[in-house]
Amino acid sequence: MKILKSLKSTSTGLASGVSAFAVAAALTVIVPITFPSETGAFAFAQQSGQGGGNGQGAGGSGSGAGGQGAGGSGSGQGEPDSDSEGKGPKAGSSGGSQGGKPVWAQEGIPEVELGRLNVARSPDRILAKAVEEEISKLTPEAIAFYSMSLDQMITALKTDFDNVTMIDSPVANLGLLKDVMDGTSSLTAEGVVNTADVLAAVFLGSASDKTVEITADTASAVATILGYNLSDAQAESLAADAEAIREAILEGHG
Repeated sequence: MKILKSLKSTSTGLASGVSAFAVAAALTVIVPITFPSETGAFAFAQQSGQGGGNGQGAGGSGSGAGGQGAGGSGSGQGEPDSDSEGKGPKAGSSGGSQGGKPVWAQEGIPEVELGRLNVARSPDRILAKAVEEEISKLTPEAIAFYSMSLDQMITALKTDFDNVTMIDSPVANLGLLKDVMDGTSSLTAEGVVNTADVLAAVFLGSASDKTVEITADTASAVATILGYNLSDAQAESLAADAEAIREAILEGHG
């Protein structure tokens, strides 16, 4: 299933470990991750005026580690933390802007409940910093989880949630989602082998509140805030897979 074949832009881009069975299963079905520059599963073009949306790079300060599942200190989808209050930064603080306003302050974003997904409005340097912190704590168990197929992830989350090692922080997950939309993935350098479609779904599904449904409008709104446009088909496909992850987390976590 290919979700984002040709994104039009408007700029011109971890509790102990998974069960032995799950890890073994993951290693039997993984497929190489590819990020085509113009065509394929994830061919993104940024929104015009976004200028790459990378205002101050990854060197800024700020932490995105939230919930109980970040690093090796917790499992799965923890309770929302300070990143989860559904509040974004003030207008103008995002790295990218259009006409003096950040992309997320422009018109055209679907009106939908985002909950903690609102942290997508954080400046790019905050998203990048959160990703950097989570990558520094990545374990072999997490690498195995993120190398699973989508179906294997869903099964592990539903039936063995307490032993799933994954990233919980919504800021970090959305930073990782942005990486995928940029055509790269910070996890691949750490040994994760997967498709961009699966990674995008698990990042979005993990970033969301456990009890807030992910719809096509949700996917479209988050992508727009991050500086990308999805076609209707792309938004629907991404939302369906991310919603399956969210439901699995809800079922497994309780």
